Amino acid sequence: MVWLVVLIALGLAGWRWIGRAGRRSGVANFRTVTVERGEIIQTVTANGALGAVQTVLVGSEVSGKIVELRADFNSSVTNGQVLARLDASIYERQLDQAQAELESASASLKLAEANFQRARELRELDLVSQADFDQAEASLAQARASLRMREASLSKAQVDLEKTTIFSPMDGVVISRAVDVGQTVAASLNAPTLFTLAQDLRQMRIEAQISEADVGGVEEGQSVTFTVDAYPARTFTGTVSQVRFEPVTVQNVVNYIAIVDVDNADLRLRPGMTANAAVVTARRDNVLRLPNAALRFRPADDVAVVEAPDGPSAEGAAAEAPSDPAERPPAATSGRGRGQGRDRGGRVREESLPEQRTVYVMTEPGILHARNVVLGITDGSWTEVLGPGLQEGESVVTGIQTATESANRARATGTSPFMPTPPRRGMR
Repeated sequence: MVWLVVLIALGLAGWRWIGRAGRRSGVANFRTVTVERGEIIQTVTANGALGAVQTVLVGSEVSGKIVELRADFNSSVTNGQVLARLDASIYERQLDQAQAELESASASLKLAEANFQRARELRELDLVSQADFDQAEASLAQARASLRMREASLSKAQVDLEKTTIFSPMDGVVISRAVDVGQTVAASLNAPTLFTLAQDLRQMRIEAQISEADVGGVEEGQSVTFTVDAYPARTFTGTVSQVRFEPVTVQNVVNYIAIVDVDNADLRLRPGMTANAAVVTARRDNVLRLPNAALRFRPADDVAVVEAPDGPSAEGAAAEAPSDPAERPPAATSGRGRGQGRDRGGRVREESLPEQRTVYVMTEPGILHARNVVLGITDGSWTEVLGPGLQEGESVVTGIQTATESANRARATGTSPFMPTPPRRGMR
């Protein structure tokens, strides 16, 4: 039993000694990833609330008690359909009163016309004074004005009576109902809201908030993908239809509203849902790409590194890039020593040159080859390679394997832990 304990102790000591010797000699186990071709989708994240394309608040211009409701939550309504009725008894009495006042004014006008006709005949015979004639003429004018006033009062009473019936102003769906039968609504300075109607919910939109650092890359016509908490496993799509100029400042953070049109043919989406959206600002298919971890890796001073040959320049890559600005989005980060501007999100402004960076390729154990590459767009995990500094199938270094990773790899491959194994190409 003692010899077994001694053997294990010697094995652990030998493992540590070999690991230290490997690090002292520059032979280390590196994590590598194979350079491959694939797609890169550069996006701008945003969030906002779903809503109908058009929402209308239906209110009442007159006061009264609700005596009938013909629409409820989720009811489909058409333009001109009756939604509710108010108690019209008061307005019916006002209409009768206005009608009676109009008839009285009409009779007064007939009397004034007759008096004026007699006064004119007598004035021609010089049997009345000029003052009496003027008085008869003025009475006729007043009677005519009073008749028009009574006609207007009658018309107003008719309109008020008609307003006791609430009609739908459009085709849509009732999202909210704020009253019940028997409730009294009081219309004073503001019309009380009775119903909230939404236009056809098969077409909706998102008012997505875009940060000022990202709004420069968002344009009309770009595609959008988004999710909602109600359907976490489903991805919905939309299209940017408008990017508003009005800034929205909340706690000193400036955002801009982008309107995203959404097709909701299956009526799964509902007004008010929070959408976590990603606006696709650039896309590349079948391009050479490398992981972003390779851009962050820097070898230790005791690691043998073969210097990079003269590689492509950022200016050359910019000259070979597509001339259409829509096909040439800005790079993800700024180049060193070239004076490019960087926005708050870490992206290079559109006028900046593509970025030139150094990555490390391992062709034999312990020896790294530096390569200068020119980068394009990034999706946060992968970055496009524009220049010819890398070839498809080469293994770029992304980091150093830990002792645990090396032991796990040894157990998986069945090799001895006392023999350092060179990294396999393409290992992720």
